[in-house]
Amino acid sequence: MFAPLKKANVEKIHSLSLKILNDVGIEVESKEARTILKNAGARISPEEKRVYIPASLVEDALKKAPSSFAIYGRKKEIRLDFKRGSEAIFGGSGVPSLIHDPEDGTRRDAKLKDFISVTRLFDGLSNVDLVTDSCTFVDVAGKDRDITALFHLANNTRKPLLLHITFTNEEDFDHIIEMTNILKTNVFSGNPFIIFRISPMISPLRLDKVHTNHLIKTARADIPVCPVSAPQAGMSAPASLAGTLSMMNAEVLALLVMSQCANPEIAFLYGPFPEVTNFMTGNTLVASPEAFLLNIAANQLAEFYNLPNWTTVCRTDSKILDIQTGYESSFGVLLISLCRPTYVSAVSGLLESSFCISLEKIVIDDEIVGMVKRVMKGIDTGPDHYAYELISSIGPGGNFLAEEHTVEYMRKEFFIPRVSELSNWNKWASSGKPTALTKAKERVKQIVASHSTSSLSDSILKQIKDVMPDITLAVN
Repeated sequence: MFAPLKKANVEKIHSLSLKILNDVGIEVESKEARTILKNAGARISPEEKRVYIPASLVEDALKKAPSSFAIYGRKKEIRLDFKRGSEAIFGGSGVPSLIHDPEDGTRRDAKLKDFISVTRLFDGLSNVDLVTDSCTFVDVAGKDRDITALFHLANNTRKPLLLHITFTNEEDFDHIIEMTNILKTNVFSGNPFIIFRISPMISPLRLDKVHTNHLIKTARADIPVCPVSAPQAGMSAPASLAGTLSMMNAEVLALLVMSQCANPEIAFLYGPFPEVTNFMTGNTLVASPEAFLLNIAANQLAEFYNLPNWTTVCRTDSKILDIQTGYESSFGVLLISLCRPTYVSAVSGLLESSFCISLEKIVIDDEIVGMVKRVMKGIDTGPDHYAYELISSIGPGGNFLAEEHTVEYMRKEFFIPRVSELSNWNKWASSGKPTALTKAKERVKQIVASHSTSSLSDSILKQIKDVMPDITLAVN
């Protein structure tokens, strides 16, 4: 419904991206990756570790890349279809290491118990379709973080998963693949049940060794991938938005080629993470108009390639749950949803330019997404919805409130909020003057305390322990 780029602009960015890959190339730290790309037809400059990817290799990867795929939850009816034009999927994003304590509001390091609480919260919220790892808990050793996160995701939700591969070294990555196989066989109803989000690209135009090798292994294991390009306009990318898009798209296409060379049938999510520089401080802006424009344009590029995609919104540069948080989060998720993306990272609870997470904001994000889903559903124009016969029978001066038609359609047509405050002044005042924030706090406590999913069995725990003896399965 909103497209900042015309078709000719999209085609221009595509052609410039091909030129960047062919003429400028990318630096590839992984020897295995360079060998794979050379065997596929790329040119190599060994002394610079520079790889030049011809347009024919990119076009071949685009032809082979699946235009859709599905992932599954614990039950077969929990299925998410990643396909252009389908109903948008909503979930979380980000792995900040800080949390606003839900009890006293202090800003502190996130712990594993917080991670579990957020996962239970995601599972209990009706507008969260896909559950992601939510934060970086500091009480588990770095290299064990990803596999510990995977276990506690699977143990605390029935929904499909997305895991950020962030800290795992090359030696331990095979353990994550093994655990994924255990969960696929014993816990989840279908294969695949998870997407790996991997960050091998360091803008501008450089693939690191460790995460590139993770990407290769993930593709070979036939696990859907969402590799990340995260350019920052004005810092690690040109300050002009079109320039950032051209380089960003080249980076994503390079990641697609790398994935396809490892496995031509791998499910691939076009998922860049463009951001904007705050030129007054040098920090990152995640909720500026320009950041929204970059994400919307990235969605147009994914549509041009007929690839399912990831967009990230509902974040804020505010430090607390205030008015700025509300308008930045609401504006971003509505604007991007009107552009029909595949997956929208919108129930994340992220504050402080994504450095901090708030459980209350997760609940508020869920409410925002619920409202947006209702807007995207549109107006049903089936024959009964025009209600001419009802209007005729009631006539002038009548009332529709007690009619069966009203009882039926009030449940179908209207969004019912959970934390928005809608009562009149007198009832609101007599109830202690609750706000959306105080109601969100109550909802967090209620869901985290009461919502649960069947824990993994002792036999599965034993298999997992055999794979990774040092994994943290219990929380104090």
